[in-house]
Amino acid sequence: MELEVWRTSGKYFLFEGHRIFYKESDGLDKPVLLLLHGFPTASWDWYKMWPDLEMHFRLLALDFLGFGFSDKPSDIKYTLHYQADIVEGVLSRLDITEYHILAHDYGVSVAQELYARQLENETNDLLSICFLNGGLFAEMHRPLLIQKLMLSPLKTIMPFFIGKKSLEKNFKKIFGPDTQASKKELDNFWELINYNNGKKIF
Repeated sequence: MELEVWRTSGKYFLFEGHRIFYKESDGLDKPVLLLLHGFPTASWDWYKMWPDLEMHFRLLALDFLGFGFSDKPSDIKYTLHYQADIVEGVLSRLDITEYHILAHDYGVSVAQELYARQLENETNDLLSICFLNGGLFAEMHRPLLIQKLMLSPLKTIMPFFIGKKSLEKNFKKIFGPDTQASKKELDNFWELINYNNGKKIF
């Protein structure tokens, strides 16, 4: 699916003054599957799987704050807790009371927070989670050099040194040998990162 088609087929909702992009499929009679994307991309991560998954689920995917087509404010502190608040906000807006999660990378951490909240509140809203790649077990996590640098004192100047070439190099390590991203897909990922001056808050 073309990136522009993805954008125009989505919607926005306001969360504490921030516009959050989300996309959903039809099928009110189907179980809800919440798709949580990775860093540094957006809900478009799921575009190849979308047609097959929507045969079985009512799909919901959003761009976290600071990602994709959602707002990218530079004056807030980005936390996993706040991203989880946003997810709960869109679920509430759509009157979704039961759902499953498919999460990868950054989305795995947000899903863990949602699960922790369910355990604390003893609710049954979250029916199951499928974790893909992500830092689920801290002792097993092997962050890329760029991820380490973003946690260092150099983080404020890192965006100036991150370009499309470095993105392509890092993505080659993430994708499998037979499933490398195409040039068009890499162009789209780069567009999502830069959308609404996003590289500044990278």
